[in-house]
Amino acid sequence: MVDALSATAAAGYLVRAVALITVGIVVANVITETGIISRLKFLSCPISRISGISSRSSLALVTMVADATAGKSMLAEFYHDGSVRREEVVPTLLMGTFPTVLGESLFRVQLPTAIVLLGPVIGGIYTGLNILSALIQTTGAIVWVRLIRKNAGGVLQDEEEPARVGLDRLTIRAGVVKAFSSLKRIVPITVAATIVFFILSSTGVVDLVAAVFAPVLGLIGVPGESIAAIVAQALHFSAGYAVVGSLMAGGILSMEQALITLIAGSMVVITMIYIKYSVSIYLSLFGDEGPKIIAKTYLASMGAKVATILIVLAVF
Repeated sequence: MVDALSATAAAGYLVRAVALITVGIVVANVITETGIISRLKFLSCPISRISGISSRSSLALVTMVADATAGKSMLAEFYHDGSVRREEVVPTLLMGTFPTVLGESLFRVQLPTAIVLLGPVIGGIYTGLNILSALIQTTGAIVWVRLIRKNAGGVLQDEEEPARVGLDRLTIRAGVVKAFSSLKRIVPITVAATIVFFILSSTGVVDLVAAVFAPVLGLIGVPGESIAAIVAQALHFSAGYAVVGSLMAGGILSMEQALITLIAGSMVVITMIYIKYSVSIYLSLFGDEGPKIIAKTYLASMGAKVATILIVLAVF
C-alpha cells in the first residue's frame, strides 16, 4: 500500500510537472503564433551551429537549462506542429542533460554533499566523472546529429520562418487557445502515468532494480557490500554517499571500488528517475514516439555510465 510520504511526493511532483508542462507548451505555441522565433536567434543560432540541431530545438535546449520539464514540453510541442523533425528530438533531449548535470553537480547539491560525505578527493573525482559522463552523452548526440545531416542531405535544416506578427494580446490569446488542445491530451496522461509509476516504485521496484545490478558488480570486482550503498543511493544520493564513505573508512572499498560503486549507484538512480518521472513525461508529451524516445535516451544514459566505468578501470 502506498504510504503517505510516497503519496505526498507524487502529488507534489504532479503539481510541479503539470505547471511546467503548461508553461512549456503555452510558450511554444505563442512563439509559433507570433513568429518571433527570428528575434530569438541570438539564443539559438550559436547552439545550432555547434550542435547541428535546428533553431527551435536549440531554443527548447536553452529552456531546459532553466527547467528540464518546461524545455522538454516546448520541444514536444514544436515536434507535434511539425517545426522540429523526429530525427532531432532524441539528440536534443540527450544534450539537455549536460547543463542539468553541470548545474546540480557544481553549483547546487552534488559537489558539496559529495565532498562532505566522501572526502574532497573521492567527492571531487566522482563529481568530475558525473560531468564527464554527461559530456560523453552530449558529444555522442552531436555526432549523431552531424551524421544524420550528412547522410540525409541537410534534413535538419530550419523551415523558412513565417512572416513576423507582433507580440500583442490577440496573438498571445491565439497561442494559449492552441496550447489548450494539446494540454487536454497531455495532462490526463501525465497524471495517470505518474500515479501508476509511483505505485510501482513504492511496491519494491527499488529492491528489484538493485538485485538486477548485483551480478554486474561481481563481474567488475566490486564486493557484495556495495549493494547496500547502491540501494541507499537509489533511495537518496546522500544516503549512498554516506554508506560508501563508511565502507571506505572501514577498509572494505578501495578508491577504484568506491568510484565504481557510486557510478553503478547513479545508474540505478537514473533507472528510478525513468520509472518515476521520465516514462510518464515522455509518454504524455510525445505520444506514439514516446516508447522509442524512452528506450533511446535511457540506453544512451546507461552507455555513457558504462563508458565512465571503463575509464575508471583503465585509470585507477
